[in-house]
Amino acid sequence: MKINKVALSVFFAVGLTSTPLLAAMPVAPAGQPIVTGEPSRVGPPWNHRTTINIPGSKTDIAFGGYIKLDMMYDTDYDLGDATSPFNLLNPAANATDGRTDFTAYESRLNFRTHTQTDYGNLNTYLEVHFLPDGKLNLRHAYGDYAGFLAGHTWSNFMSFVGGTHTLALGDPIGYSMQRQGQIRYTHKLGDGTLSAALEKPDTVIASPNVAIAKEESRLPDLTLRYEYQRMLALSGVVRELSTNDKNLANVVDDKTTGYGVQAQFSLPLLASTKLNGSYVIGSGIGNYMGNPGNKGHRSAPDVYVRNGSLEAVDIQGGGVSLNHNWNPQWFSSIGYSRLEQDLPKNSGYDAHFDKVDYGFANVIWGVTDRLMVGAEYQRVDLKTIGGDKRDANRLQLSAQYQF
Repeated sequence: MKINKVALSVFFAVGLTSTPLLAAMPVAPAGQPIVTGEPSRVGPPWNHRTTINIPGSKTDIAFGGYIKLDMMYDTDYDLGDATSPFNLLNPAANATDGRTDFTAYESRLNFRTHTQTDYGNLNTYLEVHFLPDGKLNLRHAYGDYAGFLAGHTWSNFMSFVGGTHTLALGDPIGYSMQRQGQIRYTHKLGDGTLSAALEKPDTVIASPNVAIAKEESRLPDLTLRYEYQRMLALSGVVRELSTNDKNLANVVDDKTTGYGVQAQFSLPLLASTKLNGSYVIGSGIGNYMGNPGNKGHRSAPDVYVRNGSLEAVDIQGGGVSLNHNWNPQWFSSIGYSRLEQDLPKNSGYDAHFDKVDYGFANVIWGVTDRLMVGAEYQRVDLKTIGGDKRDANRLQLSAQYQF
C-alpha cells in the first residue's frame, strides 16, 4: 500500500464544535435534562429554542433546521451541488470553461422529542434535506435511551474531533464520513466515552470495463470508538466483505476481511487558534470514506475481483486544518487533505482515482446567533490509476438562516 473539508453548518448539525461562535448557545450532550418551556440545550444550535410540551405528558418536542443558499463559480470542472472531488472522474460530463450555480439543496428540516423517564431522557431525532436531487431525502432517523442508540445516523467509526468548518458540505476528502443504519451502545469512561456499534454492511466492488460480481453482505460491521474531551478520538472497524454471484460466466463466490483504524485530534495552539487533524488507514473500508458526491460509494470501492477472488482495496486518507477565531463573530480556516487507494494498473481500473488532493481557505461571519455568511476557495487535484491528472477550482459564497 502506498504510504505517503463541511460547512460551518455541518458541525452545527452534529453539535460537536466548541468555537466561540457558539458561546451564546452552548451544546450539551444528548440526555441532559430538558426544562419544559425553556430553550433546549441538547443538540444542534438551531434546536436551542423553546420546546413545546405535549399537554399531560413528560414529552417535549421541537422543530428546527436551516435555509442555506450556496453560490458557486467553477473553473475547469463542475464540482456539483455539494463540492465532490469525484466529479473529476467524469470529465466528459463535468468539464467547463466557467460555470455559475446557485442552489439551496443543502437546506434541511428536523424534528426531535425528549421524554423524561425514571432512568433518564428518551430522545428521538429525524432530519431530512434536499440533496442530491432536490427531493426530500433522509439524513438521520434514530432514538437513544440509557446509552443505547438505534436507527440511521453517523457511523460510529466517524468522529468530528479533528474536522474543521467549511462551507462545502461534509468533511474534506480523506476524512471518514458516512451515515448508515446501526445499533450502538455508549459508555462514559471518566472524561471520555467508549462506544461500540453493529452497522449496516455494504460490500462495494470496483467496476472495470467488464461485467462484475454483485455484493452479498452476510455479517454486520463492528465499529469501536473512544473520544476524550473533544480533543482526541480513536476508532476502528472490522468487516466481512463477500459476494455470491453465479450469474456470470466466471462464478465469483468469495469473501475477505476489511479493517481500518482512525485517529483524530484537536490541539489548542493559542487562545483562539486550534490545529485539527485526522488520519485513517485500512483495507476494504472505502465504504466509510464517504463524500457527498460519492453516491453509492462507487468511487471508493472496498474490493476488486482478481482471478475469481475478492481482494480488499488498501486505502488511506487524512488532513490537517488551522482554525482561528478573529473575534466572537469572525472565523477562518485553512486546510489540506488527501485520499489514496491502491487498485492494480492495467486491469481495467484506469478510470478510478489513484489519489485526490484537496485544499481550502475560508472566512465566515456569524452575523447573529442564527445567521451565517461566508466565502471559501476550494482546490482539487486528482490523479487516476491510468496516470491522467486533472485539477479544479471553485469559489463558494454561502448564506445560512437557522430556525
